[in-house]
Amino acid sequence: MSDVVPMRVAVVGAGVMGRYHANVYAALPDAKLVGIVEPDPTRRADAAERYGCATYADLDALLAAGPIEAVSVASPTSTHFDLVRRLLHAGVHVLVEKPVATSVVHARELAALSRARGLVLQVGHITRFFRAVEQLREQVRTPYLIEARRLAPNGRIQDVGVVLDLMIHDIDIVLGLVDAPVIDVAVAGHTVGDGEHEDVCAAQVRFEGGCVARFLASRVAPDAERTLVVAEAHQTFRLDFGRAPHTEMAVYRPQRDVAEGSHVHVDRYVVYEDNPLRKEMTHFLARVRGRTTPIGTLEDDLRSLTLATDLLTRLRAHRSALPSLP
Repeated sequence: MSDVVPMRVAVVGAGVMGRYHANVYAALPDAKLVGIVEPDPTRRADAAERYGCATYADLDALLAAGPIEAVSVASPTSTHFDLVRRLLHAGVHVLVEKPVATSVVHARELAALSRARGLVLQVGHITRFFRAVEQLREQVRTPYLIEARRLAPNGRIQDVGVVLDLMIHDIDIVLGLVDAPVIDVAVAGHTVGDGEHEDVCAAQVRFEGGCVARFLASRVAPDAERTLVVAEAHQTFRLDFGRAPHTEMAVYRPQRDVAEGSHVHVDRYVVYEDNPLRKEMTHFLARVRGRTTPIGTLEDDLRSLTLATDLLTRLRAHRSALPSLP
């Protein structure tokens, strides 16, 4: 039996992701869920009944109620900067759902504040904890072409567009595979209906050294798709993330046989993704206790956010590239 005193933790936001975080904390033996912040009274009442812990209408009430060691912020993206800044000023370690903020300036401010106060600030890039992505990082060396497609038939998040909602997952994966500066970017997108944010975005990014990455993200697609293709001279990987709780991976390698001529050999794998969110949150608590080094640094987070916001800046600078469709 562990002699570690459970860490006092809380969750800000009781929507879909907030409930996921609360479920994990409630099941971890080294964490004690002591509070949930949720402004909506119906959700707040449901959280109190579901988790049996105190609930609060705002962050001030949580901080006034007693000591908190670590907090997950799973509120709307537009609220992240203010909430995370207040938590860091209060001396609380923070796991915040991606992105940490909607601007690089704000993200850098939070990173500097966390370092100055000696606090863990971890951004919830959950794909870093996928076994298939880990295997990809171990095997890929010099990709020349990467294609990422992340399509959904609806958008749960509406306070930001599809770039910060969906595409940033693939941006983070790609930047973890390509260790080279971005030298050229092209982007186009659409807003469907009367929303203010992009619902569809296509981007092409060229890196120093020649690698080209193409991204397509949509939250108005007829069918869901989450795939990634990574091509090297001697092998090509294709990952299908849409088979949860598994990722299907295929590796294509050209073969040359004197008798049979050229052909492609394919190895197929099924990778079981054992609750990546639990792995992410367990890693966060281990970092707070000083027991491990980060999987993905704040500089990695800033690099991904910088590219994502650059795409958005280019979209907004040319409003004709972002027509509203009926």
